Amino acid sequence: MASNFLIASILVTFALSSCATHDLSGPTKPGQLAIASMITPDSERQVYLSPTGFDADLITPDGIHVKTNGQYKTESQKRAAAATIDRYWHEVRSCAVQQLPPGDTMLSGKLIPEFPGHLSIEIANQWHVIEGPVSHRKMQAFPSQVTPGAWVTARREEEALLVEVVPELIGLGRQMAGELNLWLAGNTSALPTDLANLCASVSCIRFDYDNSPSEAFGSCAD
Repeated sequence: MASNFLIASILVTFALSSCATHDLSGPTKPGQLAIASMITPDSERQVYLSPTGFDADLITPDGIHVKTNGQYKTESQKRAAAATIDRYWHEVRSCAVQQLPPGDTMLSGKLIPEFPGHLSIEIANQWHVIEGPVSHRKMQAFPSQVTPGAWVTARREEEALLVEVVPELIGLGRQMAGELNLWLAGNTSALPTDLANLCASVSCIRFDYDNSPSEAFGSCAD
């Protein structure tokens, strides 16, 4: 009887703690993030979550760590790429803030501004120029690790907040939004959201990089 009582007590305690973990401050409109009831203390969040073996050689003005793999040959190209990566972040940040409930300060004032310092981006060096399956335009892409035989312009990992992307950065916005989604869900008591889809409309951004013979880059925004 004593052992049964102990087990029952443990189960009740676990149930109560689970409820506390997902306690939200109130309902939100469809598509909005829930306001988190608790943010992980600063002492428990590292300044930069570096992937194993990641050797960044570029840090953008907003603090994003980038491993270029020698894809940008000149300092002007590196500066242009860094500025463009930050522009992607500004677009994603603007979209994410629009999903927050009015009056939120914890996510918009704390975790979202902190995110760039935790993000890693690797410029893929195993890409090829292929013909897009839908557009039939030439484009930079690398083999998918998820679907054998498929090609992608960007992919993301979750354990280290890492995005891998082709040198022209096409597809970066959606993957960056997915990592921001993971960052917010992992550091608050908010339920996971779907920023990767809500902010999927971030278009590609053109910058000073000679990427011929790829044609996809020509449709990017200046």
